[in-house]
Amino acid sequence: MTVSRRAFLAGSASALAASTGIASAATPQCNAPGLPSAAPPNRLLVDCASRRNFRLFRQNPDYVGLAGLVSLNFVQGKPGSYPAGTMMLFPWLKPKGVALGAARVWPSYVPIGNNQMQLADAIRVQTLPADDYFCRVVLNAPWSNFIGFVVDAPRAVQPAQKWVTNVDKLADGAGIGIDWSSANLNTPWFGGSPWIPAGGHCQGKAWRAVIVDGLNQASIGSC
Repeated sequence: MTVSRRAFLAGSASALAASTGIASAATPQCNAPGLPSAAPPNRLLVDCASRRNFRLFRQNPDYVGLAGLVSLNFVQGKPGSYPAGTMMLFPWLKPKGVALGAARVWPSYVPIGNNQMQLADAIRVQTLPADDYFCRVVLNAPWSNFIGFVVDAPRAVQPAQKWVTNVDKLADGAGIGIDWSSANLNTPWFGGSPWIPAGGHCQGKAWRAVIVDGLNQASIGSC
């Protein structure tokens, strides 16, 4: 049986809501019990690794997408540590990228703190959703400290698909598509919603705006 990504996200949201006591209500609590309130900062920190990974995506849009994370607290991962309000981007391979095989190297960078980085390879096998894999495997960091999203090329979006938006033009002059959903990372912070809301609920609109600003930074920064 094939399960769509959307169905998987909906199931994950229901399971987490049950496990944390977040119920479907007119005004659900934005943060799961035990988590601090997470208001968006005025601007996100965007490190050199993310800027270089964004450049790889721009150069290979048919082969590479980007997993995105934002740290909501200070986070200690295996490669390094990251202040609250840090946006990190890391490449994952689309089917055409995977089809080129292991001989094709996709130079990607892992942030290790203080704007330093180490060379790595893009995510080739998605045994987890891309943002989850980036968090749990690449950074080896506690997932409960992040919200997640995915960046890809712009695509046709139906009005009902509130979890996907296109940005017509970033600071580098080209557009992107953003999937605001995460199978596991977003639900504790946005009232059980697997995607960052489009409106004012749980400050979703403000979070979307500050992430787009972070992507603008990544699109033109040089390092």
